[in-house]
Amino acid sequence: MRHEHHSPSPIELEPALRALLALLISGRDENSSRSAPCTETVLARAGLSDADIAAVTGGDPTDVRAIIDADRPISVIDRARVHMTRNAASPPTASSRSL
Repeated sequence: MRHEHHSPSPIELEPALRALLALLISGRDENSSRSAPCTETVLARAGLSDADIAAVTGGDPTDVRAIIDADRPISVIDRARVHMTRNAASPPTASSRSL
C-alpha cells in the first residue's frame, strides 16, 4: 500500500500562518518594552505589506502605515529640521519682537 504525501495548498497555509502570527503578536504585546519596535514595524521589516499587516493585526492599512511611520527613530538632524520648520512657520509674537 502506497501512502501519498498530501501537501497543503497555499490557501490552507495562509490561515495557519496568520494564526501563528496572531499568537506571536499577542505574546509580544503582552511582554513588550518601550525600546522594542512595535509589531507592525517588525512585520513590515519582514516584508509584509500594509494590507497584510492589517489583516493579521485586525487594523486598517492606513492606520498600519501611520503606526510604522511613527515608530521610526528620528535622527538628530531630522529633529532639528522639524524644530526649525515649525519655528519658521509660526509668526513672531509681541513678546519676541524687539522694540
